[in-house]
Amino acid sequence: MRLHVVFDKDGGILAAARSDSTGPLRVRPMADEQAGQQAAEVHVPPEYAHYDLAAVCQRLKVSVKGRLPELTAKK
Repeated sequence: MRLHVVFDKDGGILAAARSDSTGPLRVRPMADEQAGQQAAEVHVPPEYAHYDLAAVCQRLKVSVKGRLPELTAKK
């Protein structure tokens, strides 16, 4: 599963939408850069792929330590 996420400076996911959807309507949340938010396209790790969108947002956060943003488990 691939997601478009908006996240805060701590990596907390504020909004998310599936970006691999084949539906006719694709909604993407917008980041408020003045408030310190960022947006990114990320892959959900395989061990979390069976969770629904809300559970993924609750259990994971965005890590920007590498070259590309990625989802990692919250500690």
